[in-house]
Amino acid sequence: MSAGETNQVKERIATLQNATLAYIREGSGVPLLCLHGGMGVDSASLRVPGILKLAERGCDLVVFDQRGHGNSAAAAASAYSNELWATDALQLGRRLGWERMALLGHSYGGFIALEYAVRWAQTLSHLVLVSTSAGPVTTAAPFCLTDREVHDHLQRQWPGFFAGPDKHWDLFEKLRFWVSPYNDAFFRELPKYDLRSKVREITTPALLIVGTHDHYRDDMEWLARELPSASLLVFQHVGHFPFVEQPDKFLEAVSAFLTGPERSSNSRS
Repeated sequence: MSAGETNQVKERIATLQNATLAYIREGSGVPLLCLHGGMGVDSASLRVPGILKLAERGCDLVVFDQRGHGNSAAAAASAYSNELWATDALQLGRRLGWERMALLGHSYGGFIALEYAVRWAQTLSHLVLVSTSAGPVTTAAPFCLTDREVHDHLQRQWPGFFAGPDKHWDLFEKLRFWVSPYNDAFFRELPKYDLRSKVREITTPALLIVGTHDHYRDDMEWLARELPSASLLVFQHVGHFPFVEQPDKFLEAVSAFLTGPERSSNSRS
């Protein structure tokens, strides 16, 4: 099964206090909410076997389109923020009836996961951070005027996200793009994003996964040193999408962390 081949799962809609969010839900067990990256790209980047099969490994898995993406509600112009996206995750967890949950964030979704954790750590059982950073983050992303310009920019960037010869264009073709959350994220939120002084407050057990060829590797190694209860896995010959390039290894590591004995030491593999 390639990265883009997944079983069709019925999409659901959750009505929050001030928005509706589109999500899929599978499996049973440890509540696990997944935050996609981007921003400006929908959750199709996580609707891949390396994530979805966690539902077969003891997880009550929810993957959703963050506000402004996919079939989730849009916000008012220039209203997207890391705080808003983190608050949506909190409200969605409550709407699902979860008192505590595990949170997985990939790339920019990891920024949101850390924003969530410094605010509401008491609601978290586990934290899984994949290819992300506590900040600061610099980017050469261009300001875009249309959804198509976001598509074209990320199409140029896409091959660099993978270490191997397979660039997983089948997955790229499933993504959808939105300019408003993209611009707000990269040109208002990202310049001020820096949680380095706060991460030591996060005592939630955390699993960190990064590839040897990912540009966030140094950031992840820093996080592994600073988070009080973190374990680090560095996947060899992997880029920015470890759950796509090495899905079986990713599934084994995350499911063991969520459903098995707690790990307390840093490690590499």
